[in-house]
Amino acid sequence: MDRRSFISALALLGVQAAVPGASAKVFAAASAAPMDRRRRVAPFDDNLVCIISDLHTNPGAYQPRLLERVVADILKLNPLPSNVIALGDLAYLTGRPEEYALLKEIIAPIEAAGIRLTLGMGNHDRRVEFAEAFPDHAASSLMKDRYVYVVETPRADFIVLDSLQESEDRSTWITPGALPESEIEWLRERLATYGSKPVFVMSHHPIEEIGIRSILMESPTCCGYIYGHNHEWDPGRIHKNYHEYDVLRTLCVPSTGHWGDIGYVLLDLGETQATARLQQYEYFFPYPLPDGESKPAQWKMIEDENRGATCSFSYRAR
Repeated sequence: MDRRSFISALALLGVQAAVPGASAKVFAAASAAPMDRRRRVAPFDDNLVCIISDLHTNPGAYQPRLLERVVADILKLNPLPSNVIALGDLAYLTGRPEEYALLKEIIAPIEAAGIRLTLGMGNHDRRVEFAEAFPDHAASSLMKDRYVYVVETPRADFIVLDSLQESEDRSTWITPGALPESEIEWLRERLATYGSKPVFVMSHHPIEEIGIRSILMESPTCCGYIYGHNHEWDPGRIHKNYHEYDVLRTLCVPSTGHWGDIGYVLLDLGETQATARLQQYEYFFPYPLPDGESKPAQWKMIEDENRGATCSFSYRAR
């Protein structure tokens, strides 16, 4: 089966897995139906969010195959998540057009299944090339010249920031995360609009790189910060100071298939708290083992430690 046939099969697989007892005629109708019709055919959980990061789409290498595995498994979920949020490093190294073209092909079944897809920026991405491949996504940004989004769900909202600091040197990707003052002010104003509804803030880079610790700690409804970049499952927390009780949960999520912890995260938005569940396939560094090689004991240990891992975020006022 070629890649294009694989992509088409995945789109159908998502609908079939979600409605096990439906007939082939229903599947055929759903496949040919407009997006809004398809949205009604499959069961969705509006309070289930899938988080992926560090896709590093590399034509001709191993990363696309591992991303295809993630896409296939997301579409087998029953119910399906209403939202998939990607936290940057969509492209391999320097945001080449061919990397975004391949990414668009691989992730097409997610949107074809009626799932809302939100694509954030990482330090390996380039805004111009991204916008050329994903014009609708770029146009839906809430800020000019930055790709910033708000994802709304019944129980919590998600603010996805753009922490990409592009270099004039188009051949480099080694740039730390940063937010311009305009984006920081936008975030401050946006958080001030929330009453009692919980809100998560997300971006590609760790919170210390982008300088928003105090803003999040001052928000009475911000219940967590979620990011990528480090290619690992890493629950943590930050504190306001050593004199107050304030604590904010943070979570670093794995890569879909570049190096490090390999997998994705499902965030279940309950009534009083949210629970993130790690869906980990494996661990490898710096690349997958060649066929026939034994897995290092250290890799196995990391996989065992992460098996069944969860992380919770409280909605209660801090």
